[in-house]
Amino acid sequence: MRNQSDIILNWKGNLDQPVVSILCDAYNHEKFIVETLEGFLNQKTTFPFEIIIHDDASTDNTPVILKEFAEKYPLIIKLVLQKENQYSQKINFWSDITFPMAQGKYIALCEGDDYWIDEQKLQKQVDFLENNTEYVITWTDFFTRKDTELVPNDFKETLPDVYTIDFDTLFQPYCTYTLTSLFRKDAVDPLEYKKFKYGKDNTLYSIALCHGKGAFLNFQAAVYRWHSGGVYSLQSPFFQRYSSYRNIKEILQNIPQARTHNMKKVMSTLLKASAFEALKLRKSEQYKNIEEAEIAINEFLEKASFSLKLKYLWRYIKTNI
Repeated sequence: MRNQSDIILNWKGNLDQPVVSILCDAYNHEKFIVETLEGFLNQKTTFPFEIIIHDDASTDNTPVILKEFAEKYPLIIKLVLQKENQYSQKINFWSDITFPMAQGKYIALCEGDDYWIDEQKLQKQVDFLENNTEYVITWTDFFTRKDTELVPNDFKETLPDVYTIDFDTLFQPYCTYTLTSLFRKDAVDPLEYKKFKYGKDNTLYSIALCHGKGAFLNFQAAVYRWHSGGVYSLQSPFFQRYSSYRNIKEILQNIPQARTHNMKKVMSTLLKASAFEALKLRKSEQYKNIEEAEIAINEFLEKASFSLKLKYLWRYIKTNI
């Protein structure tokens, strides 16, 4: 592992003015955070970068590990250690805390349980945006890690070296994962983001795409870690589909540029998936406690074609036999 002097050796310009701000949110990630931090610190760049880490009152040894790293890399790592959990209070620490702290021209995001594997990731993405001013945000390919297995995507075979993403192509395919994203800071207003009740990463991307194009850069630079302790992984398939549906619906309601055929199709597909997942829950005790399940079903049936309603009715009958 390189020390701080080795990292900043090739930095040019004002060392006190980072070009990239890496924003990382951590919570009970003691098993993963070292690998995450090493992925950041292994980045070889010609420009300064900073690492801003927000720990949301972890109850394990995550804060201890973070303090140890911050002591070794005081010029690079900046810590925000919460005493009370902000997520449970519905405080968006990205827009309210870490983004306002960021000094970089560019923002890179990565959660505390994911990690980067390409030491040129930041350099490649910044170089692309510097040379292509019509683009405002980039993503890269990644692996999905399940235990010790690294599962690749098929993007190498199905997408070009640079795949342009706008509202006509967003989510087709779904290659815009947060852990690979890097975008121009001035393309996203955190106050605008806060206006969204169902805001997610997709909201951030949509706000950015109002100011320019996105680019998927087809090289494998990161690892998305799938594990049972993940906040999203713990949610039911219904919750995952329906939360995404509400998110896309809200984007279309608030961002006129997003009202493309592609985005409307994505929203319709998510509503259909939500309704069919809700159907699977009808016999469970959990269903009685999910008001949104009934809302999703009613909204789907209101908008569905006659043939799709028949298909849903048949599935309903089979489920209740």
